[in-house]
Amino acid sequence: MLTDFYSIPDLYDILHTPGTASEARGIARVARRFCRSAAATPTYLEPACGSGRLLRHFARRGCRTVGFDIEPAMVAYAKARARELPAGQRPTIFEAGMEDFDAARPRLRVDVAFNIINTIRHLPTDAALQRHLGAIARVLKPGGIYIVGIGLAAYGLEPPTEDIWTGARQGIRVTQVVQYEPATGPKGNAARAERVVSHLTVRRGRGRAAKEQPKEEHIDSAYSLRSYNLAQWREAIAASPLVELGTAAGTGEPATPAEPGYYLFVLGLPSKPANGR
Repeated sequence: MLTDFYSIPDLYDILHTPGTASEARGIARVARRFCRSAAATPTYLEPACGSGRLLRHFARRGCRTVGFDIEPAMVAYAKARARELPAGQRPTIFEAGMEDFDAARPRLRVDVAFNIINTIRHLPTDAALQRHLGAIARVLKPGGIYIVGIGLAAYGLEPPTEDIWTGARQGIRVTQVVQYEPATGPKGNAARAERVVSHLTVRRGRGRAAKEQPKEEHIDSAYSLRSYNLAQWREAIAASPLVELGTAAGTGEPATPAEPGYYLFVLGLPSKPANGR
């Protein structure tokens, strides 16, 4: 069955929840090192928050959390899961796109924003990325940071690759096989598009009968991610209202970026001169 996997939030959450604690530790390590906001209780923002799994994680640890997503099904799911938490801990979730989300929440101000696992690469053009970074700059508090997890391209040197993800919950077992066809070159929208093809096998049921004759469903989807090598990514940052404060590995430990590779880039507002000019 050909469909948009991202519009099926429960399966998405089953697959990605097992990595939540590890990903959150990396974000928290970077936040401790770089965030200079004066807030006693920080506010965390996740653009394109999906099922809200990371927001729920940080909310349970005492942070104020806000997220948004453009997919209505994800927003509905994330809101429903947020209601499982005590009233004072629930993330705020709303529907918006990455390019203009601040228009929906003009008073929003955050200490830490994060966007990991190549989510930012869903923005299809450099212009769309600039609009997004501009919106982030408008909601960051002084001393706040934006943590972006991005896989850097090495054009012409990367072979096709494949990942396998698995997850299970309440009698539902999901296996995802993802194939990546790397971008072919540094110039042109088509050449910079990495094609991603996903195949899900979903098995439902419990007990011996389910093991002997499981109900099985197959879901195929495909999409593209815009590619950046290190120079292109840093050129994009330089063209934005933000500046690069540092880099880290996905674990949050300091790391020097190289191609190809996945890194966390820490962005923030430029520091004002001492005389305020």
